[in-house]
Amino acid sequence: MTTLEARKSPSYFHIAWQSGLAALLCLGLPAGLMFWLIFFQQAGNSALLSRMIDLLQYYGMIEIALYFLGAWTWGILLARISGYRPGWQVAVVTLLGAYVGRWSPLTHLDRWAQGHMPGAPVHVVFAIFLSGYIFSVTACIGLAYGLTLRNWKAALTLALSTSLLSVLGTVLMIILLDRWGIRVGTGDAAMPKVTAVCTMVSALIGGVSLGVGFSWFVQKSKVK
Repeated sequence: MTTLEARKSPSYFHIAWQSGLAALLCLGLPAGLMFWLIFFQQAGNSALLSRMIDLLQYYGMIEIALYFLGAWTWGILLARISGYRPGWQVAVVTLLGAYVGRWSPLTHLDRWAQGHMPGAPVHVVFAIFLSGYIFSVTACIGLAYGLTLRNWKAALTLALSTSLLSVLGTVLMIILLDRWGIRVGTGDAAMPKVTAVCTMVSALIGGVSLGVGFSWFVQKSKVK
């Protein structure tokens, strides 16, 4: 049976920054790796970065493998941060949530926008696509964590709070970058820049939300 490791008076401030940092490195970086490489390659015109980009583009499974490796690592770290045992269980459901979220219909909202919003600007369609993608992944992972705790309230709370906060942060970042003159569709590698930054921001926000929320439900389970 699953056991929950006891903790006394957890510091949610520490949980927040630890889970946020872990998600930033384990989820945000792998998801935006290609775009960061393109960004830095454009800035420095490095032959090494060009070869790395070509490698990832030719062998697409490498990027997917890094994505799922990061999800597994994040699950292990979240288990340690929250005090949930066994840790492998959190890692497994993280993989499942990341898999379902990555290939759910919500990741194709740009097709819906193009069909129902003819003439919509490129940056608007891209914002809809990226928001749908982030909502899908974060919602599925949050839902998986709640089901791990066998708690429907936790599942719905983690799924909705994390996805909505992550999407809100993404939209605000897109608007801010637009104000700085970085808009998808205007050239100068704007799309990789926006994607790289937004995936990191959404991972940070999602990590904090999931870390604090999951830890709270774990602690609540211990006192029942």
